[in-house]
Amino acid sequence: MKLRDIIALGFIVVLAIGGRIMSGGDGSGERRPDPRQFAPPVARAPSPETPRGSGRVLPPESFADPRFIVEVGDKQGPSSGTAFSVNQSGVWITARHVTDGCDIVGLQKTNGRLVRVRRVKQEGNSDISVLWTGGGTPAMPIIQPQIRIGEDGYSFGFPKGNPGDVHARVLGRGRMLARGRYNTDEPVVAWTQVRRIPDIGTDLSGISGGPWVNARGEVIGVHVAGSPRRGRSYSTAPKSLLAAISSSGVRPEANSGALPGSQALNPRQFSRYGDALRSQLTVAKVACLVGEKWKRMARDGRG
Repeated sequence: MKLRDIIALGFIVVLAIGGRIMSGGDGSGERRPDPRQFAPPVARAPSPETPRGSGRVLPPESFADPRFIVEVGDKQGPSSGTAFSVNQSGVWITARHVTDGCDIVGLQKTNGRLVRVRRVKQEGNSDISVLWTGGGTPAMPIIQPQIRIGEDGYSFGFPKGNPGDVHARVLGRGRMLARGRYNTDEPVVAWTQVRRIPDIGTDLSGISGGPWVNARGEVIGVHVAGSPRRGRSYSTAPKSLLAAISSSGVRPEANSGALPGSQALNPRQFSRYGDALRSQLTVAKVACLVGEKWKRMARDGRG
C-alpha cells in the first residue's frame, strides 16, 4: 500500500476511534490486491480507439472466453473501496473483495464520518457484496442491458481513496478467476479505458465496487478489476449483478428523478456526473477496518 493510502486510511481510523462510526450490525471484508498483480487476459485486444466489431451485440458468454487470474490474499490492514445505492431504504452494492475479511465495514459521509454497515452478504461465485445500512440515499437504476462492442460506459468512485471517474468502451467478454482466500470463476465484461479524471496514473485501486453505467446512467455492472499497463478495466456480467440483488430479496428502484440527468453523462462531462453522484452519497466510499480493536467492537456490537 502506498504512503498516501496509509495516511488517508489512518485518518479514517482516527475518525472511527473518535466515536464517529454510527450504530449497526456485523460485516466482513477484504481488499483486492493491487491491480498490477493481475494476470492480463490471454487475448489479442483491438486498439482502444476502434474496438473490433464496433456496434455488434456482445456475444453470449462462454467458458472459452479469455481468462485471467486474480490472487486474493489475506487482509493486512485497513483499506477502502466504492459502493453505490440500489434502494433508498439503505441497500448498497460493492465488490466482494472490498468487504470480505473486514472486521467492521463503514460508508463514509461527505463530512468524513462513517456510517456503520449493519449487514454484509457476500455472493458465492461473483465479486459482489450487498450491504445494508440504517438509512439510504437516492438509488441508481439497474437494468438487464443489450451490450454492444464499442459502446461508451462510465465508472465512478474513489480510486486511491479520492474522487475519480473513468470513461471506457466495451471491448469484449472474459472470465475472472479469483484464487486464494476464496475461489470464483465468473464472467466479466472487458473495457478499454479512454479517459480517466483525474489522470494521475493508471492504478485505479479503490474504485472497485463502483458502478459501471451506460450512456443513460443505468447500471450494467460492478467495477471489479483492472490491468493498468494495458488500460483495461473489468465489470461483472449484468446477470451476476441482477442475481445478487434478487437472491438478497432486494427490490431495485427506478430513477426517482433525484439523480443527475443523463444529458450530463457524455465523454466531455462525465466527471461532473460522478461528482453529483458522490455529493448526494449515491456513490460512497467504503472503509474496511481490520484489527483486534475492530474485532472486539464487532463482537460486542459496539461502534
